[in-house]
Amino acid sequence: MKNILQLLTLSILIFGCESSDERTTRFFNLGNNALNKGDYDQAIEYYNQSLKETPDYAPALNNRGVAKIESDHPYEAILDYNQAITIQPDYLDALFNRAYAYEEIGQFEKALNDIDAIQKISGDSSFVYFYQGLIQTQMRLYDEALNSFQVADSLNPLNPETLINMATIFYFKEAYDTAINLVNRVLELSTEDANAFSLLSLIELEKGNYQGSLAEVNRAMDIVPGEPYFLNNRGYIYLQMDSLNAAIGDINRSIVLNPKNGWAYRNKGIYMMKKGDLKEAINLFNRAITTGEFIDELYFYLGNAHFKLGDTKTACSSWKIGKNLNELKSQQMLDQYCN
Repeated sequence: MKNILQLLTLSILIFGCESSDERTTRFFNLGNNALNKGDYDQAIEYYNQSLKETPDYAPALNNRGVAKIESDHPYEAILDYNQAITIQPDYLDALFNRAYAYEEIGQFEKALNDIDAIQKISGDSSFVYFYQGLIQTQMRLYDEALNSFQVADSLNPLNPETLINMATIFYFKEAYDTAINLVNRVLELSTEDANAFSLLSLIELEKGNYQGSLAEVNRAMDIVPGEPYFLNNRGYIYLQMDSLNAAIGDINRSIVLNPKNGWAYRNKGIYMMKKGDLKEAINLFNRAITTGEFIDELYFYLGNAHFKLGDTKTACSSWKIGKNLNELKSQQMLDQYCN
């Protein structure tokens, strides 16, 4: 007991002699340790203590924002990033983090505004242009996205990630031969690039080559077993083949592994349409919309479900949104069935 009392007394003396700046730094470092361990609630508590000592300590505000977004509280995270940037307008980490948070909640224009601010501070950077291209892709600004990826490629040539995203843009634009050429360049650089095989699978599917599409997605899954997006893609292939039991098995597994995957809810909606449950299909399509993700042909399918229920007005409204989002099939349905 005497030894314990001595230790407690020593601790009180040590921490009692700390300055406010030292306490700020100590709690900040404790917060960083908790953040790195994934203990986000504890990290937030430590950052709160750090900010209690120094309310305008921008790094603690930024890192508390990281802990909040990792805890699925993006709006609260943005408030912390806003404060950090107000204190330090050229704080690149906070600007990047806020752009990511805006992307998470579907506020892509605000994310691009932060990317513009980063470019003005940091100058030309392949990663900044690459990230700009990712956001523009989600906005369906395909030409702008392609330009951003091309600038990124010029600054950091032969980066497989950049090339595969360029190929994806050409896939969305239905320029399949150009997309395939870029994918082949990726595979020359990295023979085990799972995303390359996944994109080849989608291209083969659009060409009607179901067995070739399955072979490519299975190659992707051999490299990254259990990857939810690949599982969902395979489920979509099975849907096109009317192999509904196999499809729903993969789609449900994808949702279990990643409940935030809006693409999987879209595909489950397609499954429900094929099973004749149009109302549940609409519910699933609307759930996919709420994720804020870029999900191709989502409004095309939503419009089809309403159309099959006899609600042409809502169908046309859905296809009109799809057209504005550069969904080619929505444009076709709008031209065919709507004034």
